[in-house]
Amino acid sequence: MKKSHSPEGEIWISGINPVREALLGGKTGAGELLLCRSDARGQEIAELAAKRGIPVIPSVREHLTGLAGHSHHQGVALRMSEFPYADLDGLLEKPLGDRDPLVVLDSIQDPRNLGAILRSACFLGAKGVVIPADRAARVVASVIKVAAGAAVYIPVARVTNVVRTLQRLKSEGYWVAGLDVGGNRASYEADLTVPLCLVIGNEQKGIRPLVRKECDMLVRIPAAGPLDSLNAASAASVALYEILRQRLTVECRS
Repeated sequence: MKKSHSPEGEIWISGINPVREALLGGKTGAGELLLCRSDARGQEIAELAAKRGIPVIPSVREHLTGLAGHSHHQGVALRMSEFPYADLDGLLEKPLGDRDPLVVLDSIQDPRNLGAILRSACFLGAKGVVIPADRAARVVASVIKVAAGAAVYIPVARVTNVVRTLQRLKSEGYWVAGLDVGGNRASYEADLTVPLCLVIGNEQKGIRPLVRKECDMLVRIPAAGPLDSLNAASAASVALYEILRQRLTVECRS
């Protein structure tokens, strides 16, 4: 069996839905499908791969876990040259409950931060993550492994212009909240129960000025110790938890 040669090289996509979308989207390039399930869903994936001329190789769950870096592979793994990014248009066509909240990353450059944010976003209920196409970390093998299975469940869209993307999201009814150490509202003071897009800035520079202008509100995480900030991945986790907490509180009261 072939493994990716480096974190920047070939990657393994796992999970029924991500593999199906990759096969239907026709962006797999040369590859192979490893399969350790024989039910109808597994058969469907195998037939899609065969139609594309992609070899289907029987495998065992432990081997797939090693390749994928997690146990959430659902018995399928596809070797690809690039991650199959979601289409933002398709994501926005979903019902609101299936696309809220969203996370937009403004120039996150550390692959480990990107992977950790994907994991937190998936765990805490975000419905999608948007990343820039340029000057930012992309989803490679090392990111998928840090994300620990999140790439199976959460769509990741790649856009050419973050500012225009935020403008579009606002036209679709989202409020844009930028996470900023100098924000004028603490996260618990802001209403995060509205249809929301949470913007996380660069590890060193934060949110870029033009992106900041598109934010409807700038929120900060209150500090209780001598440090005034968290790293991007930790800050994203805290903010996403506050979004979830507020929404669960509303549900309990209704």
